[in-house]
Amino acid sequence: MALLEPDVRLRSDSSPDAHSDSSPDAHSDSSPDAHSDSSPDARSDSSPDGVVFPAAAVRPDGGRFRVLVPLADPHHETALVTLACAVAKRYDGVVDAVHIVTVPDQTSLEHAADHLEDHEENYHEILDAARRDAETVGVPVETHTIVSHRGFEEVFDAARTHDADLVVMGWSPDSRGDPGRIERTVDEVVGDVPCDVLIYRDRGFDPSRVLLPTAGGPDSDLAAEIARILKARYGSEITLLHVAEDGERAAGEAFLEEWALAHGLEDAARRVDTGDVGTAIARAADDATLLAIGATERGLLTRLIRGSVVADVVEDVDCSVLLAERSRTTGLLDRLLGRR
Repeated sequence: MALLEPDVRLRSDSSPDAHSDSSPDAHSDSSPDAHSDSSPDARSDSSPDGVVFPAAAVRPDGGRFRVLVPLADPHHETALVTLACAVAKRYDGVVDAVHIVTVPDQTSLEHAADHLEDHEENYHEILDAARRDAETVGVPVETHTIVSHRGFEEVFDAARTHDADLVVMGWSPDSRGDPGRIERTVDEVVGDVPCDVLIYRDRGFDPSRVLLPTAGGPDSDLAAEIARILKARYGSEITLLHVAEDGERAAGEAFLEEWALAHGLEDAARRVDTGDVGTAIARAADDATLLAIGATERGLLTRLIRGSVVADVVEDVDCSVLLAERSRTTGLLDRLLGRR
């Protein structure tokens, strides 16, 4: 197992290059020094010990499949890391656990990096726990603490900089924060995240009975991939659900049979309902321990914040919920096959 010691990174809103994809130092794949801790340019002589600036951000070596897990709440750390490890193990990948310490704008990042305990007591404990959980299942793990003037949006910069194939992140009503600010942030950064995203609402990690609603589309494809992984690892019982138009039950059954076969889920139970989509999903989820649902259009995070059928379902069911949104640039399969 390859275990790397945690490092500390600085992110500043005031530096335009720190967050710009066009900055050759900040995000360029072609700059070998830009992403190596061993680079003589990676650390300024005047920088605090242990601090890595954006130009020195670590990148995957050899293109290994990478699952980025932003961690904030210790109560949900185990569930998120367990889910991330299941996917990483399936693709012989690595888990990249990231904890973001947000500091006030008036505090310099260099000063904050030297006094992290002043801003968040025991900040390292959640990453220590993530390392232990990943080690238990034999998955390589890297841990990073990022010091930033931003919070939520830093997740997506980390996804770009770390070249993540998949982001697994938690979600709760408390995640919404200031709605206006977060909406603007999501509109700006989510649309072009270059990887797939899983958003997990934790009500206890139990993948024994998974409900997977589908109307087709790439987001449901991603949810199906995760369902297959859970079935292989945990023996999950998968139930597929399609909500058909009134009077179209037979067509719905034909669609679901074909979709199951195309996605390697022909052994899954199949259920076709009619009527209101949200009501049908909530009703079927009564027997599930995990609801895995794909977005039906772009902008899953935006809809969660602003309200939608998906957001309502998240609140209406009692089981944990896994929301899947596939990258519109390159998805999991394309990245695995090198089709970027």
